[in-house]
Amino acid sequence: MTNFDSAALRGGFSRKRNLFSHVVEELGRRIVGGDFKPGAALPNEAVLGKEFDASRSVIREAVKSLAAKGLIESRTRTGIRVLPPLHWNLLDPQLLGWRYSTMPPAQFYREIFEIRGLIEPQAAAFAAKRASKTEIAEITAAYAAMEAADAPGNEAINADLRFHHAILAGAHNDLLLQMGNLIGVGLMVSYRLSTDSYTVFLPLHKKVADGIAARTPDAAHDAMARLLADTHAFLDTELSRPRRASMKSRRRAKAAA
Repeated sequence: MTNFDSAALRGGFSRKRNLFSHVVEELGRRIVGGDFKPGAALPNEAVLGKEFDASRSVIREAVKSLAAKGLIESRTRTGIRVLPPLHWNLLDPQLLGWRYSTMPPAQFYREIFEIRGLIEPQAAAFAAKRASKTEIAEITAAYAAMEAADAPGNEAINADLRFHHAILAGAHNDLLLQMGNLIGVGLMVSYRLSTDSYTVFLPLHKKVADGIAARTPDAAHDAMARLLADTHAFLDTELSRPRRASMKSRRRAKAAA
């Protein structure tokens, strides 16, 4: 009976998965960034395999992953072709990350906050009407976690995500829950730009939570609308100050050294 080296097998699987992730990431960024235009043909599996030094099985798996995100389609006669953005799954967090890395930041934030402005104020109003006592307690607890967390840091980010997700859950609309990824990516890239916004807008989060807890939909709606509008304006101001951002980065790098 043959003795298999399980550690070696796990290592081989890990390398394959890492290579698969690299291929998906690289091709995804190129497509979203416009290196491959809609309707354009991607190189065939053999060419891609040679470029990435990957087996055909890895390339096929990567192609399937990108097709599932709506970026490409693969057909027997026409090969692999890029689909127009209309078909892209823009709520996919990985795809959102590619858009952030390839778009002008101001344009990305505008898109994110326009959608959040359409969705989250009404979700807060729905939560004020529909949320159970348990769900309101979760929203309140999430705000308390935000207040207790040291910003910046993973604890603060996770508490903020928890707060917004709890409101979506309290709205009792399953379609709204699909917006969680969009909100999550928006929060993450906001923190990359400025961690100051967390502290500056903490009081507005409390107004949202208070409006929901008091069962006053209009107050919850207006507080969320103001939170999003003010945060967007704040980030726009930060984007217009590249020197200040650069100085902050240098200070942090010096402190970490």
